[in-house]
Amino acid sequence: MRDAHQPNSGSGLATTPGGTYPGSTAYAGGVLLPDGRVFCVPLVATTARIYDPSTDVLSTPSGTYPGSNAYVGGVLLPDGRVFCVPYNATTARIYNPSTDVLSTPSGTYPGGLSYLGGVLLHDGRVFCVPYVATTARIYDPSTDVLSTPSGTYPGSNAYVGGVLLPDGRVFCVPFNATTARIYNPSTDTLSTPGGTYPSFQAYAGGVLLPDGRVFCVPLFATTARIYDPSTDVLSTPSGTYPGSNAYAGGVLLPDGRVFCVPYNATTARIYNPFTDVLSTPLGNYPGTNAYYGGVLLPDGRVFCVPHNGTTGRITTFSANNISIQLLTGPYLNKF
Repeated sequence: MRDAHQPNSGSGLATTPGGTYPGSTAYAGGVLLPDGRVFCVPLVATTARIYDPSTDVLSTPSGTYPGSNAYVGGVLLPDGRVFCVPYNATTARIYNPSTDVLSTPSGTYPGGLSYLGGVLLHDGRVFCVPYVATTARIYDPSTDVLSTPSGTYPGSNAYVGGVLLPDGRVFCVPFNATTARIYNPSTDTLSTPGGTYPSFQAYAGGVLLPDGRVFCVPLFATTARIYDPSTDVLSTPSGTYPGSNAYAGGVLLPDGRVFCVPYNATTARIYNPFTDVLSTPLGNYPGTNAYYGGVLLPDGRVFCVPHNGTTGRITTFSANNISIQLLTGPYLNKF
């Protein structure tokens, strides 16, 4: 991985990879597999999709999913399997790419759009981020046990996605909530950090910056937010975003900048935390809630996960031989 302060030589040009997706809110979030392929998490679709960037081939793995807004976001487990985070579903799903087998782990979830996105904790457990639910859930793949950690959340579409902080805590990104939440798995405590957020579907997903701060990706908000856990200070960086369901999820590029994944927006945005500059890269996107979450590929390109879109998008940034261990780690590989 190149020095974070060096500019990326890629243009940011968006291209269309091979394969056709069903559209109609089929997938929400993606997971980079240990072999460099991308697993698309089924929301309304009843089958997953796997895209192979080395061959430009899209395939349909084994297993049937419940559809009906079942899962949003996934987490790569320490053993290389994929945990699908229950949104409307009352049970999780785990896909094993080594055996092409889909299974249903233990534990019952409340359904009703309960969780949106997940975070792999330092001990290998999965933290499910509360959306409508007022309590979190933690799944332990080593024991196949689901538990309810301490702490009460506001519900009412509160948080969308989470970010693993350098000290192992989890930052929940405010969607409708006006304050963030931070869960500490070491002490099983929930806290409310400093700063007020605009609510009304403001942010969808977050990105851990190279200096340990958290960048919140604007969905309806017209400005981003950056939270600094070392000082407990929330700030508003430079740059104006279009709002109106613009971006859903972000990707940390090899040079330390943040790529905002176009949801309803027809152009991407890239934020540079070193210069505090927001830019619009080359390439047009279809809008109409096309993509939901993105995945950084081993060659430095970004794969945008199709939601309403019937084709993927790959945005080109040149970087060579990024460590697969880094890419599949919990700081980068998540929604």
